[in-house]
Amino acid sequence: MTDKKYQTFIFDLDDTLLDFKSAEQQALQLLFSDLKLKLDEPAKQAFSNFNQSLWKKLEKKQITREQLFEERFHTFFKNYYHLEINGNSCSDQYLSYLAYGHEEVDGARELLTDLFSAKKQLYLATNGVFKVQIQRLKDAKMAEFFEQVFVSEKIGSEKPDPEFFKYFFSHSNADPAQTLIVGDSLSSDILGGINAGIDTMWFNPERTTNFSQISPSYQIDSLSEVKKFA
Repeated sequence: MTDKKYQTFIFDLDDTLLDFKSAEQQALQLLFSDLKLKLDEPAKQAFSNFNQSLWKKLEKKQITREQLFEERFHTFFKNYYHLEINGNSCSDQYLSYLAYGHEEVDGARELLTDLFSAKKQLYLATNGVFKVQIQRLKDAKMAEFFEQVFVSEKIGSEKPDPEFFKYFFSHSNADPAQTLIVGDSLSSDILGGINAGIDTMWFNPERTTNFSQISPSYQIDSLSEVKKFA
């Protein structure tokens, strides 16, 4: 690793600062209860995989945000349970439950506190639904750490689209040469940072092998390691 120091840190939210898997499980449990269905482990994993595949398609502009929200529940329940449900209304209910999920990733608050105390510029850049992400951030009492929060729904483009980062740099005081993006997704956070010409840090707590062609500037498995770059 290098001794390079950064003034500006861009953080992803889901599975970087807040535990999305926990929030997703909680939201699914409530939704399945509403539908009087049992949420077992295979169903949970099947939905998570399907949902992630749709978000990957959205990142690649293969589907629209509207198609994602309509399709993920309509298609999932049709294929998995042979049920016909209204995808949009089901999605709205799920999102209302998802907004309650704000369990922190280990070390997240300590890291943000230290960087904030060191007078570093902190920004949040997340793909997702604006009202859901803002509510989760507010409930986690993390919003005060960030100078600004950038959510793809409001910007009109998703990470890794260069337009997302073009918008970010035109609406912030960040200097690209002194900026580091930290996130758990190679295809979203890291590729997006590479496309934007900034240094990237892949947060990989599970120590997953990177089989992709996407090469982050740095790789960490604990958020505490970010402090070395401040």
